[in-house]
Amino acid sequence: MSEATLGGRQTGVAAGRRRATTTPGRLRLLSILIAAASIALTVIGAGALVAAEVTVVGVHQRTVPAILGMQRIHAWLSDADRSAANAYLAGGSEVTLPELQFQADVAAASRELQIASEHNPGGADASRRLQTIAALVDQYIELVQTASVEDRLGVPAGIVYLQAGTSLMHRPGTGILAQVDALRGLYAGSLDGANRTLRITAWLLAVYGAVALALLGLLVYPQRFVRRRFHRRRNPRLLAATLLLVVVATAGGLGAARAAQSVRAAEDQSYARVLNLWNARALAYDANGNESLWLITRETAAGAAFDRAFQTETRQLVDRPLTDQLVREADGGQVRFEGLLADELRAAGSPAERSAAMRVLRVYRKFMDTDAVMRAKAMQGSQVDAVTLALGTDQGQLSFAFADVDWYLGVCIRQLQAQFDSTMVSAEQVLAVTAAVELLALAIVALTFRGLRPRIDEYRAGGPRQR
Repeated sequence: MSEATLGGRQTGVAAGRRRATTTPGRLRLLSILIAAASIALTVIGAGALVAAEVTVVGVHQRTVPAILGMQRIHAWLSDADRSAANAYLAGGSEVTLPELQFQADVAAASRELQIASEHNPGGADASRRLQTIAALVDQYIELVQTASVEDRLGVPAGIVYLQAGTSLMHRPGTGILAQVDALRGLYAGSLDGANRTLRITAWLLAVYGAVALALLGLLVYPQRFVRRRFHRRRNPRLLAATLLLVVVATAGGLGAARAAQSVRAAEDQSYARVLNLWNARALAYDANGNESLWLITRETAAGAAFDRAFQTETRQLVDRPLTDQLVREADGGQVRFEGLLADELRAAGSPAERSAAMRVLRVYRKFMDTDAVMRAKAMQGSQVDAVTLALGTDQGQLSFAFADVDWYLGVCIRQLQAQFDSTMVSAEQVLAVTAAVELLALAIVALTFRGLRPRIDEYRAGGPRQR
């Protein structure tokens, strides 16, 4: 490179530095810095909010429905097994209500499996698991149907097929329900990933705040500079840009905080309680099924196993026998027992929710009281009376009491599901509106250029002095 060229470049750089130290140069530099900071603020704020909204929509419309779908499949299959036991206990050659319920439960579980296959958020691994579960359900149906046919033909081996079906359904680790629960856990991992994404977008608020403060400083400095250099008290456009920044930054912070609060409430309260109640419903199905299986195999080792399973399941719902005093104290807000029903009573956040939970507790107590009467009849040798009481659908009989428990659990679930949906929709709307508000930060660029342009023009050769 020649000395002349090098010298020319150095002269150009020096001239550029001199221009930057002039008043017009400073104003132009401030305009560029404010524009860059405004664009950065818009990109960070709107980008984080849009990412959060997309994640929240995914949680609401895909991830949580997939998890709850697995929970529903678990419940319907548990109810199918309960209905199969009741149908076998009823016997006879005619189609019974338990058989119709079995068919309805299997159909409901199959529909949920189909929906899960179509909207699977878990990838190839989840697809393979769904196929395995569907194949096992078909095998289970064949075992139950074989047990029913053998029973109607009077072949004692029917109970073997019924127990094989129950074992296939409930076997720890490899049973149908265990595999459904494992798939639900896989989907829950997707929810954890979505929550990590939301935490990352929340951390971006710190960067957003730093950029907003820097931009505020950049907007305040030229106003002081213009007032000092041009002896003007205020610049309306720069003041408007500053006010707009305060409005946008405040709206962004408040909107993000409100949306985060809504998502936390939806997940930690409504969603968690819906899962809790679906689990309680499945346990109630299992307990009622084990009552019938105990009656069928009462004098065998299998009968003792079914009785132990019933005791374990009911203790998970309420860990001790319910008395009048315990129920009265619970109604007054003092829950002195443990279990899933106790958890729901403690978590109830409104009088309506508490009233619904108390209805579940009261009908559950009637169910347990009726079970005690049925067991007493069976132990006294009145097998026919015990079976009649177990399958009866009149008030004071076990099927009636169980139907009440199932119904009121369903009422609580529907209330909480609606609450979850409304809270998530509210969060989605807040995020969308707040992201749109963030775009207003781009107007700061226009206001700044229009506010500083008259002052820059005053220094043009021959330019008129402007106010």
